[in-house]
Amino acid sequence: MIVFSRSGAALLLIAAAWPLSAAVPSRFQLFSKEKGAAHLCRSGEIRAVPRCAESGCHSIHAINTPWAFRSGSAETTLDLSPDVSWEVTVEGSGCWASPIIVAAGNQGETKTAFVWPSATIQGDFALPKSVDAPGALSATVQTDESYSAVSAIEETPLTCTVDKLHWRCSLPATAVNVRFAADRFVPQYVWGLNVPAGEIKTIDLTLMPGASVSGRVALADRKAPVADIGVELRPAGSAATLADEQRIRARARTTKINARGFFQFSGVGEGTYDVVATKKGWSRATRQVHVGGPAESDIGVLLLPPLVKAEVIIDPPLDPKGRRWRIVLNHDAIPLRPVPAVADALAAADGTWSHGGIEAGKYRLEIDDGGGGVYEHHLVSIQPNGAPVRVQMDAIVVRGIVRAGHEPLAATLHFLNRRGPGDLTLVSGADGTFAGTFPAPGKYSVEITPEKSEQRLRKQVAIEAGAEGIARLTIELPGGTVRGVVADEAGNHVPGIVRLYYGDGGTAMSVSTADDGSFVLIGVEPGQTVLNARSRINGESGPVPYSVSDDSNKSVTLTLHPRRNVTTWIVAPSGQPVAGAVVRFSNRFFWHEEVSGPGGDATFSVPRGIDRVDVIIAAAGFPVHLMTLAISPDMDVNPQIALGSTASRLVLDIGPSPPWPALAPVNASVGFHWLPEFFGSPAGGPHSPNSTARGFEFELEPGTYTLCPDLQFSEKCIQRTLAPGAETSVDVTSWGSAGAPH
Repeated sequence: MIVFSRSGAALLLIAAAWPLSAAVPSRFQLFSKEKGAAHLCRSGEIRAVPRCAESGCHSIHAINTPWAFRSGSAETTLDLSPDVSWEVTVEGSGCWASPIIVAAGNQGETKTAFVWPSATIQGDFALPKSVDAPGALSATVQTDESYSAVSAIEETPLTCTVDKLHWRCSLPATAVNVRFAADRFVPQYVWGLNVPAGEIKTIDLTLMPGASVSGRVALADRKAPVADIGVELRPAGSAATLADEQRIRARARTTKINARGFFQFSGVGEGTYDVVATKKGWSRATRQVHVGGPAESDIGVLLLPPLVKAEVIIDPPLDPKGRRWRIVLNHDAIPLRPVPAVADALAAADGTWSHGGIEAGKYRLEIDDGGGGVYEHHLVSIQPNGAPVRVQMDAIVVRGIVRAGHEPLAATLHFLNRRGPGDLTLVSGADGTFAGTFPAPGKYSVEITPEKSEQRLRKQVAIEAGAEGIARLTIELPGGTVRGVVADEAGNHVPGIVRLYYGDGGTAMSVSTADDGSFVLIGVEPGQTVLNARSRINGESGPVPYSVSDDSNKSVTLTLHPRRNVTTWIVAPSGQPVAGAVVRFSNRFFWHEEVSGPGGDATFSVPRGIDRVDVIIAAAGFPVHLMTLAISPDMDVNPQIALGSTASRLVLDIGPSPPWPALAPVNASVGFHWLPEFFGSPAGGPHSPNSTARGFEFELEPGTYTLCPDLQFSEKCIQRTLAPGAETSVDVTSWGSAGAPH
C-alpha cells in the first residue's frame, strides 16, 4: 500500500495491508408478494454493506445494483468479497423486504428474497401526566408461525420516526405481529395487523413507565389446542407461615394467554419472581425471572408437559412380616396446612405400584410396612416416559434402652434416617426398654418425647447388626433437670412456651407449660444455660441465665414483660420494596424469622433486656445482607434497610456430615451465625435450597468474612475476602482433623 507524506513524497507503508480475496458473484432472486394490479412496488436497488470492524475493513465499500420486476420476479448479481459478511437490503419506492445476510466465505450462493408492497402505521403517544414522551421508538415485525414457511418474516426491525408525541413506521402490507418498544416504557404488542398496500393506519400507543415480564406458553403435544391456560407471576421463595403465604399471594398476579400463546405482565416491580403456567389436564411449567429495572424480561417459551404416571418397584415385594408395602406420594414442598396425599395405596403382592394422571415434577415418596412403620422416604422426580423408581429394602432387629442420667425414661422414640431409607416410631416402657425392626443399618436421628410431656429431645445414633443379627442400642441423655413457672408482671402464673439455650448459643430445647404455668425440662446438659419464656398475650421474659446441675431441685420463675414491635422496611438499591425476602432477627440465643410483605415490611418484637439484634436478609436476586440494629428507647421503630446491588459468591465444601460452619463479617458488630441462617428460603421451605453439586453456595455482599467451626473465634477460624462479582471457594471438611481448611 502506498501513502504520501505532507511534502508529497511517496512512502511505502510497512504494515501489512488487508489481504483481499477476489470478489465472488452472488446471485439474488426476488419474488413479488404484491396482490392485485396496483403495482405499487415495481423496481429499486439492492444494496450490500460489509459487516466487519477489523482494521482494513474500510477498504471494502458498499455495493449496489438495480432490480425490476417482470412477471412478478427479478434477478440480479453482486460481486461480494468472501473475506467478510454482508448485509443486503432490498430497496425501492413502495417496497418492503427483510434484510439478507451473506456470511463470510461465500462461494457464490443464490439468495432468495420476498418483496412486499409497503404500508404505513402512525399515531400519537398516550402518556401519564408529567411523563415525557420518548425520543425514539423501536419496532419489530414478524409473521405467525402458521404463515408460509417459505416466505415467513422473521423478527425484523422497522424504520420509525418520532416527532414529539407523533410517531410513524413503514411495514409490509401483510398480516404481521408488531412489537413497539421505547426506553423506560413497557413494550406494546399489536397482533395480526394487516394494513393494505400504500395505505396509512392510525394507532395510538398507550405507554406506561416501568418493567414487564412476557413470554409464550406451548403444549408438549403440538396438535392440542392452546386455550384456557393461566399464567401466574408471584414473588419467588417459600413462605414460613400462613401469614407469609397470604402476603405473597397478595402480590401475585394472573393473566391468560392470547390465541398465539403470548402473555405479558406490565408494571412489575424489582425483584425475583416465579412464572407459573397451568392448564387443566396438563402438568404445570415454572420459570424464575429477575426484574432489575424498567425493561422487558422475556422468559421465552414455557412448555407444559402431559400428565404422567408414577411407578415403583420394591424388592423384596413384601415386608419382613409378609405384608404388602404401602406407598404414600406427597408434593415436594412441606405444606403450611394439612393437605391430602397425592396418592396413598398398597402395592401389589409382587411389589409393584403405580398411580397415573399426576403432574410431572418432584414428589416425596414414603414406603410404609404393613404396620405403618416408614421404611423409605426420599425425593423423586416423576417425568414423562421416566423409568420406574426401584427400591431395595433391608431390615434389622434392634433392642435398646433409653435413660436420662441414671434413670430409665418412658418415651416415644421417632427414628429418622436422613441419608437413606427409614422412618420408625417406637415406645419405651417404664423400664426404658424398647424393640423394633429397622429398615436398614445406618446413622439415625432420634426424636425423644418423654411420657406426658411435649418436650422434644434429639440424639444421633448408629444402628449396626451384631454377631447374632440383632443391634443393641443404649440412648443416654444428660441428667440435668430444669423446673419452674412462668408468671406475668403481676405475679400471676400463666401458660407459655419455655426455651433453653446453652451458654455458647448452641442447640436449644423447648417445652409448653401446663395451664398453671409450670414446666419441667429433662435431659439437660449440666452447665450454664439461658432460659426464655414467651406468650402471645403476656409478652416475653428475655434471656434469663440459669445454672443446671444433675441434682438441682430449685425452681426458677420466668417473668413475662410486654414486647416492643419494630417494623423494618426492605428495599432494593433503587428504593423499590422487596417482597418475599427471608428476614431473620437474632440476639444470639434465639432468633425469629419473617418473610417481607408486599411493601417490603417485616416485623419483629423485642423483649426487655435486649440491647441489639442481628439482622440477616436473604432475598432472591440480591446478596445476603447482614447488619446489627441497636435497641434503645429512642430508636427508629420503622428503619429502612437497603439491599446491596453487587454480590460475591461463596462456595463452601463442608463434606457429607456437617457440623455447619459459623460466619461473621470482619470489622463489624454482627456476631457469628450458623450457615443455615444464610439460606435463601424460610424454615419449612425447600430442603437445603443453597445446596449444589459443588457444596453450599451463597451470594454475599463483598467484604472480609471469618469462618469458624463454632460460634466464637479460635485458631481453626479462617478469613476470606470476597471481591465484588468474584467467586471464592472454601473447603472446611478438615475441621476437627489435622491440617487447616483451604
